[in-house]
Amino acid sequence: MYGITRIDTIDEVTLVSFPSIPVDLPLLAEIFTAVADEDILIDMVSQTAPVGDKIGIAFTCMDSDMVKVLELTRQLQAKYPKIKPLVSNGNSKIQLYGEEMRVTPGVFARMLSCLAGLDIEIKQVTTSEVDISLLVSEADLEQSVDALAKGFGLAK
Repeated sequence: MYGITRIDTIDEVTLVSFPSIPVDLPLLAEIFTAVADEDILIDMVSQTAPVGDKIGIAFTCMDSDMVKVLELTRQLQAKYPKIKPLVSNGNSKIQLYGEEMRVTPGVFARMLSCLAGLDIEIKQVTTSEVDISLLVSEADLEQSVDALAKGFGLAK
């Protein structure tokens, strides 16, 4: 209903963000190649619009890869001292899915409205034509899913 037919969740997700790094494709390629070389599966990649010569970039991986991520970010920071990576584990991904999202205006607005009255922080959002994925702390997962299921008319 309202464009969403299913809500899925994934627990134990780590958020890795670089809030202010140079707009530099070779640097981004180096970061993501280093992640791949460590056999870390990533998800929810997002980038902010450039502000001057800086962007923010973030991605998620599983908490089980956090030790590798911490070592990798330590190495990157040693090589590029101005890069200040942030790593946060103990998150959950909520995925709203629906083929009708392609032709249903306002799905994202409805999602925000469902969560607006809750005392939660949405840490990251990525979208596609048929999917909205959002990252919240594991402590906020249940109330978030309950509110979304109710708001989109889905049985939990």
